[in-house]
Amino acid sequence: MADEKIKWMMGKVRWFDEVKGEGLVRGEDGQSFYVHYSAIDSEKKHKNLKKNKEVKFQLAEDSHYVQVSKVKEL
Repeated sequence: MADEKIKWMMGKVRWFDEVKGEGLVRGEDGQSFYVHYSAIDSEKKHKNLKKNKEVKFQLAEDSHYVQVSKVKEL
């Protein structure tokens, strides 16, 4: 499967605003990345991330910045 070849990074949620549907995830290397609710891999109807929750995530590079393309709570 293609998903298995994409590198997963480990980190924690720095903050996530449920109303705006966006936040930041900090990787193990200390770098922070923007995350949008649409990147949350969850079966739940209401997608949310909890502060300080451990996550694994993948990155997507846009022409202007790097952001999380997929994130899963552990």
